[in-house]
Amino acid sequence: MSGLVLAMLSTAACMLAVGPPSTKALIRLICCDIDGTLLTPDHKVTDHTRMVVLRAMSEVPFCPCTGRGRLGAYQALGALGRRLREVQPPGVFLNGLIVYGPGGELLRDMALEDEVSSEVVAFAAEHDDVSLIGFSGDRSLCARRCKWTRFLASAHDPDPEVLGSWQSILSEHRVNKLMLMGEPERMARLRPLLAERLGEAASLVCSGPPEMLEVLPAGASKGAGVQVMLDALGMCPSHVLAIGDAENDVGMLRLAGTSVAMGNAKEEVRRAADHVSAANDADGAAIAIDRHVLQPLGIALGSAYSAYCR
Repeated sequence: MSGLVLAMLSTAACMLAVGPPSTKALIRLICCDIDGTLLTPDHKVTDHTRMVVLRAMSEVPFCPCTGRGRLGAYQALGALGRRLREVQPPGVFLNGLIVYGPGGELLRDMALEDEVSSEVVAFAAEHDDVSLIGFSGDRSLCARRCKWTRFLASAHDPDPEVLGSWQSILSEHRVNKLMLMGEPERMARLRPLLAERLGEAASLVCSGPPEMLEVLPAGASKGAGVQVMLDALGMCPSHVLAIGDAENDVGMLRLAGTSVAMGNAKEEVRRAADHVSAANDADGAAIAIDRHVLQPLGIALGSAYSAYCR
């Protein structure tokens, strides 16, 4: 089979997966996850994805919706993050705990109850093969450095600050969320134990990497944060395109009028979405934005885009 035929078949497969151009309400806002979606597996934004996002930003607001803090999100996105920092779009950070409106207006800032934080600290202390990291706004906090704090730094998150014992950290800092980190198999076994211990006092979520388990205030989620942002904007969910890949994206995908799961997403995430795009190592987010935002506006990206599925 010729290379031309293979390229045509590959392109057709991508088009089938992500769906035809949206025939729903015109998209007026993009809510996009970062890790596993905009970022490749090696934590980079491809030139093509950056080009497509910047073109879309000239037409509709592009809102990062992520488990990261805002500083870490913009750092991870490189040149695209620098542009977002200039524009100051609305956004949802720390899985819905911190929400910004237009021009950087703070709309929500939720923190864990002290009793919940203390219980999680005690749980982590009982399992010395896991590490505990706290998130306070754009800062990440820890009691000691280990391979898991280095893991976060390698993914372009702010390097966790070592601040002594967890008792002193909790007494001196307002903590939005806590994250336990360990080997994937270990985290899978510990999750139901921690869920039973905390009950309805907190919410547990995995933002993608199986090494991570996050503890959020009860009822908090990325989807709930997106709803706060939409309410402030007076925006109906039917006009929203949401793109994501992980468990923490499910609520956002179900809320949006048009939703796209990445090709690297697990089955539960795919089921929550209207469409499935290519994976994050194949410009899946760019494909979704082109198909559901740019094409309905009659915007063609030219020859550079024709190579996206080769």
